[in-house]
Amino acid sequence: MPRRKTRTTAASLRAPLLLAAATLALFLSGEALLLLRSDSGQIALMRVLGLGDPNRVTQIVSRELRQAMRAIGVPDDSLRVSVAESAPAVVWRMGFPAEASLLRANYILTHFVEQHGARVLSGREREGPEGETVVTLVVGLPRHPTHRVVLVRAPPPVGDERAAAPRLAIVLYGFGDDTRLAAEFFALPAPFAVALAPGGKASAALFRDAHARGREVVLHLPLEPINYPQVDPGPGTVLVTMPPARIAALVHRYIEQARPVIAVANHMGSLATQDMTVMKAVYHQLRRSGLPFVHVNPAAGAVCRDLAADLGVAYNEPDAMIDSEARLADPKALDQRWSRLIADARGRERTVVWLRATPLTLRWLAPALQGKRLAGVSLAPLSALIRKPTVL
Repeated sequence: MPRRKTRTTAASLRAPLLLAAATLALFLSGEALLLLRSDSGQIALMRVLGLGDPNRVTQIVSRELRQAMRAIGVPDDSLRVSVAESAPAVVWRMGFPAEASLLRANYILTHFVEQHGARVLSGREREGPEGETVVTLVVGLPRHPTHRVVLVRAPPPVGDERAAAPRLAIVLYGFGDDTRLAAEFFALPAPFAVALAPGGKASAALFRDAHARGREVVLHLPLEPINYPQVDPGPGTVLVTMPPARIAALVHRYIEQARPVIAVANHMGSLATQDMTVMKAVYHQLRRSGLPFVHVNPAAGAVCRDLAADLGVAYNEPDAMIDSEARLADPKALDQRWSRLIADARGRERTVVWLRATPLTLRWLAPALQGKRLAGVSLAPLSALIRKPTVL
C-alpha cells in the first residue's frame, strides 16, 4: 500500500510540472519572437545568420541616419537621396558649410548607427574638383551594406587666403598612461591629432576622452623593436614570433578599441617592420579596415613602403619628428626647431609634424599655433593631408 501511494503522488505531480514547463517554453518562445521582430533583433538576425527582411534592415538604418542628421544639425533641404545600381543601393548625400567639422559629423553618425547593431563599414576622404571636401562612408552590416553616405563640405570662399596657403598638420604622441596630462592636452584650444597606443591600462579612457574632445586619433600600434624586451613599446606588443592569424586578430581588436581612427602608425617596431610576415598580417588587416599606414622613424631595412605598394595599402611618413627638443625644460631649442619647420612648410603644399607630448609642449603649443608664429601656414586636420586608400 505505501508503494502505491508514492506512485500516485509522483503521477499527480508530473502533470503540473509538465504544464509549467510548457507554459515557460511558450512564454520564452513569445519573448524570442518579439525580440526577433524588434529593430535590434532584425539587425542581429541579419548580421549573424544573414536572415531576415533586407528592406526592414535598410529602413532601420535609414531611421538612425535621420536621427544623426538632426543631431549634427543638417537641414532636410541639404540631403539628397538617390538609388545606385551597385551595392549599397541607397545613397545619401549631405551638404555642409565650409566651416563645418566633418570629424564631428562622422563621430555622431557612427554613434547613432551603432545603437541597433549596424556600423560604419569603411570610409574615404578626398578633395572634389571644386575644392570641396568629400567623405564617403559605407554603412550597414558586414554582409549587407545598406547605405553609401556622402558628406560634402563646401570649399573656403573665393579670396580666402587659407585656400591657397601651405597646410600643416600636427600629431601629438607619447602620452603613455598619463590620463591627466592627456586631458590637459585634449582641452587645448588648438587643432591637432593624437597618436594613442592600445593595450595599456588607460588606453580605453584615452581613446574615449580624445573622441569626446573631437580629436582625430591615430592608432599607435606597438611593434617589436630590436633588443626587445630591454626596449619595450608596452603591453600588447606585436611580436615577430606570433603567427599571422594572431597578429591580424590583435590588430583588429586594437582598431575596434580605438574607433574611429584615421590611420595606424608603428610605435617602435625596428625589428617587426623589417619582417615581411609580420607586416603582411598587419597590412591585410589595415586593408580590410580601410586604413592607411603611417611609418614613424623607418628602420634602414624596413619592408613597409614596398610591401604597401604591393598590397594596395596607403603609405605615409611624417615630414618631421620633434622629440628631444620637447623633453627639455627650456623652450629655446623647441622655438628654434619650430621656426625652421615653419620656414620649410611655407615652401611645401602640405607638411605633417609629429610632436612629443611633454609638460614643456603643453605650455608651448597653443602660442606656437597662433597666426603670427605660423607665418602664413594654414593649420589643417591630419585626415586632409595624409594619403588614404583609394578604394572603399
